[in-house]
Amino acid sequence: MLYPWQQSQWQKIQQQKLSAKLPHALLMSGPLGLGKLDFALHLAHSLLCQSPDDHGIACGKCASCQLVEAETHPDLFILQAEERGKAIKVDDVRQLSSKLNLTSQYGGYQVALIVDAHDMNINASNSLLKTLEEPSSDTVLILVSSNPQKLPVTIRSRCQNISFNVPESQQALSWLESQNIQQANALLNLAHGAPLLALDLQQGELLDHHKLLINSLLNVAKNQPVIEQAELLHKLPLNYLLNWLFDWVQDLIKLHQCGDSATLIHTEQQTELKQLVTRSSLQGLYDYLDQLVKNKQLQSIPLNSQLLWEDLLLSWYKTLKRV
Repeated sequence: MLYPWQQSQWQKIQQQKLSAKLPHALLMSGPLGLGKLDFALHLAHSLLCQSPDDHGIACGKCASCQLVEAETHPDLFILQAEERGKAIKVDDVRQLSSKLNLTSQYGGYQVALIVDAHDMNINASNSLLKTLEEPSSDTVLILVSSNPQKLPVTIRSRCQNISFNVPESQQALSWLESQNIQQANALLNLAHGAPLLALDLQQGELLDHHKLLINSLLNVAKNQPVIEQAELLHKLPLNYLLNWLFDWVQDLIKLHQCGDSATLIHTEQQTELKQLVTRSSLQGLYDYLDQLVKNKQLQSIPLNSQLLWEDLLLSWYKTLKRV
């Protein structure tokens, strides 16, 4: 489906299609939680549909649409890593390129969708480059990435970038409220304005994970054993927890620098944050932030998560003055 904040991107692509200027390669880029993959699938469906409407929306009724819905369309290819965060390998890209060299079975577009394209290793990227340099006629490659800076410049330069930005807060809040989401404003803060991430926080276990992280940080500040708190956190999704911990420390830095005028992510914990400000120094918080950045960069490497959290929580404990 298309979301309200995606209308301008859709209209731009449809105008290019109508004027026969649709690029052979598109890069859907932007933060997580904005529906880039949904948009890409919607576009693929539109390109393969035999009777799209005046706005480019697939009819949902023709034989091609039915095949797309059944995930069996012979001219639609979706490539992604075997597991989230794992590498997309060169053999997978070579197989995709070989399929794209064949004639379209329905006489229209061939569409290849690469999910989390930044997961391609260097050999896979080099292999894809050959396809980008010599595209088959009526072939459209759609790369989706929340970390486009990880893609080689040679790949990015051969794709038209379709950028997705965080929508205006009122638009995002209105959409969340239409989904019957409670505490939409607080969730949107935690999601940095990304509506779908806010939705995930509400509907899944992520909000519980966030509460557990904050409780662990406050418990360590109250001199409770670091090892016990690390035990509670080490099996939870590391990427989300590190991002939230980063936000937590940034909130403390903002309070140090701006006082009551600071715009916080953790608005519901403002009282606790203000208490922690009196126990921390600005330099100590910046040092801790540096440690978090290094840990975020190491996420692709297998780590002992129990030891990692023991180290992070011990450093957090040392950052605070004793009371």
